[in-house]
Formats: sequence, structure tokens, C-alpha cells
Amino acid sequence: MKFYKPLFSIIIIIIQLILSIVSYYNFVDWGKNNPELDKLISRVFLGDSLFLFVLIIGFYEMQTKQNWFKVVIRIFLVCIVLGTVFSEFIPIDQFYFGVYNTACFSAIIALVLIALRFGKYILNKIRKKNTFRN
Repeated sequence: MKFYKPLFSIIIIIIQLILSIVSYYNFVDWGKNNPELDKLISRVFLGDSLFLFVLIIGFYEMQTKQNWFKVVIRIFLVCIVLGTVFSEFIPIDQFYFGVYNTACFSAIIALVLIALRFGKYILNKIRKKNTFRN
């Protein structure tokens, strides 16, 4: 398997990792500052799964050859990161969760495409190995 110009995806993944860590510390800090509300409210931290979604999509982008689809994936990665960071400023109700769910769906699609590409790579290796035996 070959990676094609992975620098952009690596930068986006590192940025999302930093944003997820900062978000986690804010999440924990809010719980420490409001212990009575923290016991009453069932809060869920979504930064870790969002990071995994960006990681999967970024990994797929690294495996894609340079064409228009790679540019679309890069734009989509930037939209995910910027959409989650600036979701408070966009006047659409539950915008963060819309971006989150879109990233989840895209990561599932990317994971299926990665599995297909990996399966094709393994089958080619097996075929080459069998042709050398004969």
C-alpha cells in the first residue's frame, strides 16, 4: 500500500487531536466547576470519536492518488474541523451534531473503502505468490 502526499492529512489529524484534547480538558474542567450539575446531567464527550472519524477519513485521503476526489476529501476534512470548532457561531440549531453525524457516516464509508482496497491488495499478493509456484 502506498501513501500519496500525506502531509496535508497528517496536519489535519494533528490539529483535530489538539482540538480534541483541549475540548476534553474543558469538559473535565466544567465537571469540576459544577459538581452538583455534573451529577444531575448525563454528559457525553464526543471529541474522541470525532478524532477517530477524522483519522479514518485522513488515512483514506493519504491512500488516494492525486485527482479531483482527493481535493474533495481534503475540503471535506477542513469543513469537518472548522465546522466543529466554529459551530457555536453558526445560527443553525444542532449544527455541531450535523457535522458530527456527517463525519461519522463519511468515516464508515471510508473504512469500507479502505477494507476493499486492503482486500484487493491482499488478493493481488496471493495471486502473485501462486503464479510464482506454477
